[in-house]
Amino acid sequence: MGISCEEVWRDISDYIDGDLSFIQRAAIDQHLGECRHCTAVLEGTRNVIALYRDERVLVPPEGFHDRLYQRLEEDMKSSRRTFLTWTLTAAAAVPLALAALSVRRLVVRARDHQSPVSGSDGHQVPETVAVSQDHDDKVYHVAGCSHLYGEPKFLPREEAIRDG
Repeated sequence: MGISCEEVWRDISDYIDGDLSFIQRAAIDQHLGECRHCTAVLEGTRNVIALYRDERVLVPPEGFHDRLYQRLEEDMKSSRRTFLTWTLTAAAAVPLALAALSVRRLVVRARDHQSPVSGSDGHQVPETVAVSQDHDDKVYHVAGCSHLYGEPKFLPREEAIRDG
């Protein structure tokens, strides 16, 4: 039984280098005698190897090194300017962030002194809340709210929070 094209492609480099056993090499030779596609792959691989062995192909054009060093130097200057810009921006942002956090802390402290308990949405909940008796009995209001209709029913804070 012969070998498949995929097996030939996998071993093509070892075949060219002579690193296969006699049996493997004979199987590939037999396959190459019958398969024009794999023969073309073998020849193409040999051509690529020959091109890379030719040092003239890899020699950079005249003046390449000078242009490369000039470009690298320009990029280094540009990246230094960018780094300096970001550093100065960060240095200016740090005091602003600290000031914002300090103000927030003061505002939160002042709000915390208004009521000891917060509702699930973060709003402060007083000791007693009012429900409109003639409304849907699920809309809670602070006593004295203009949205209360009819006779209000007063509930303790914990019951209002539990009932939603």
